[in-house]
This record gives sequence, structure tokens and C-alpha cells, in this order.
Amino acid sequence: MRASIADLRQWVAEERRRAAAQAALAARYEQQAAQMSTSLVLDRLRRAATHRRAEACHRAAALLHERHAARMQAQLYEAESKMLRPGFAAATAAAVLGVPSTTIILLDGQRASAVLAASDATARAAHNLEILMGEGPVSALAGKSTAIRVAGPALSDRWPRYGPAVTELGVQAVLAVPLPPAGGLGALCAYARQPAITDNAAAAAGRIAAALARALLTVTPSHGYSKGDSALLRFGLTDDQAVVHQAAGMLSAHRRCSINDALALLRARAFADGQPVEQVALAVVHDGLRLD
Repeated sequence: MRASIADLRQWVAEERRRAAAQAALAARYEQQAAQMSTSLVLDRLRRAATHRRAEACHRAAALLHERHAARMQAQLYEAESKMLRPGFAAATAAAVLGVPSTTIILLDGQRASAVLAASDATARAAHNLEILMGEGPVSALAGKSTAIRVAGPALSDRWPRYGPAVTELGVQAVLAVPLPPAGGLGALCAYARQPAITDNAAAAAGRIAAALARALLTVTPSHGYSKGDSALLRFGLTDDQAVVHQAAGMLSAHRRCSINDALALLRARAFADGQPVEQVALAVVHDGLRLD
């Protein structure tokens, strides 16, 4: 479906290019007709009318392709959304901030994503891009205790690979707030479709991050679960990265390399194939993909 959408968008661009060429020809004949006072005026006007009709056909074709691509994109988002399990905490944060796309990321000791909760498909895709590109808001928070807020063209200025890619998702502004202390626990990220995130939203995100960190640090094991599992259950976070780490462990054993090298292999394959890291990990775990 993604390939079909890309093809449709290429057709849209081509039809618009052809429409512009026909419009230029029509305008030239119209200008010639305006400067003439001979029998050639009617000929120039007929030619201009022919090119205007061709222009209209190309613009109509572009509009049809564009609408078809938009419908397919909506179907894709809907299909991906049905695959998601938006956590209560991420969905609540999104509602409070007024930004529908929000993620909560918990980090392990090596600053890799151990747990991810996403409020919608856009938030999930934005975080996957950060994993694939090796740069982005969560990575930039390393060792920092202050939030990061980037909007508009500054996204591409700050992150040359991640910025343009996340913009293609419709994201125009990013807010990343570390979970105390100093972001070592994780981060709360918001992705806005407007080229700004308000001061009120940023302040609210800081309060949510502090409250979430405090609650996670004080949670106690219950009903036979470990402390980590209890935190996931209590806050509706989903251990979606578990399959990634399982796949990394399998690759590490097979290739006799470190876990970090195995994770790098997974990300490289995901980047090359244009797939989420979790999808490649599932292929390793369930389909025997070896990445040889």
C-alpha cells in the first residue's frame, strides 16, 4: 500500500507538471492573440483553448490521483491504528496536552527503548524513524534535565535525517521532556501538526513527565509480577520492544556478536527495507530471518 501511495504521488506531480506546461503554452498563444489584429487571432485563440482543455484534464487527473492517495493513506493509518494498543498513560497525556500524537518511552541501562507506549500511528511512526535514523528528540535528551522543543524548518536544521522524515508524517513540531532524573528513566514526546507547541502544553508535559517518573519509581511488585511488570500494568504501558530485544538476543547468539551490534543489524535491515524495527524483529523471532 505504501508503494502504491508513492506511485500515486509521483503521478500527481507528473500530471501537475504537464498541466503547468499546457498552461504556459495556452498563455503564450493568448498573449499572441492579444497583440494581433489579423485573421491569425482566431487560430491563436483556438490553439490556446486546446491547451487550456488539456491543462484542465491534467489538473483533474492530478486531483483524482491525489484523492486516491489520500484515501489509501487514511486506510493505512486506520489499519496501523488497529494494530496499536495505545496505553492509558499515552492517550491521557495526548488529551491533556491537546496534541494527539504522544509517546512515552522507558529506557534501559544502555539508553535503548525498553518500553514504548504510543497514542496513535503517527506517534509510533515518529519514534520508529528515530530508531532507524539514529537521531531525534529522545536521543538528544541524553544526560539532559531540560525539555527540547523544535518546530518548523528547525527540525531539519537540528536533525538532517530525522527532521525531513518526520515532517513527511505531517509532524511540524516536536516536544521531548525527560523523565527525571535527567532523562535516565525515559521521555515523554509530543508530535504536533502545527508548527509550534504552546508554552502551556510544554509546561503541562513537564508536570506529566515528573508525575509519571515519580509514580514509576515508587511502584511496588504485586500479584506475582516483578516491579517492571507491575509498572506496565499500572500505567497501561505496553512492552512493545520486547520482541526487538528477543530478536537481538537471537541474532547475538547466532552471529556471536554483542547485543548492541545485533540491535544495529536490526535497525539497518529495517532502514534498508523501509519497515518498522518491530516487523523485522518479528521475522527474526517467528520466521527464522537470520540477517546473514
